[in-house]
Amino acid sequence: MDTIELTTTEFRQNQKKFLDLAAQGVSILICRGKELFLLNRVSIESRLDDETQRKINQAREEFKTGETATINNPAELKTFLESL
Repeated sequence: MDTIELTTTEFRQNQKKFLDLAAQGVSILICRGKELFLLNRVSIESRLDDETQRKINQAREEFKTGETATINNPAELKTFLESL
């Protein structure tokens, strides 16, 4: 994996460029004086607890198999919510 080293000034001037590179898997090492900061992409799944991730996975499977509800107007939404 590639690593790019830059100063805080360079990072501030080109944030979009370096965030895009981090999103592609490039590690960005930002130097501020004697401090170093590492910028890496982190998936949202890595920030979720196990129960939340399980619910998301279950919802994805239900969507894939067509186990979804289509709601076209406020009345249908009200009926759906009352059925829960």
